[in-house]
Amino acid sequence: MNPVRAGIVEKASDYIYSSASNYVFDAGLIRIEKMDNPIVDVLQSWSFTKYNQY
Repeated sequence: MNPVRAGIVEKASDYIYSSASNYVFDAGLIRIEKMDNPIVDVLQSWSFTKYNQY
């Protein structure tokens, strides 16, 4: 049961057994590096293969 949907708490970070509380005021337990997401135009045949060459 989701405590937010059940009305037990207002935010997920308020629930003591939720991992969301680890990320509210702190950097969190692990380091996350945000990367750019390439835009792929599915209508162009060359677009997907351009970013699929990893």
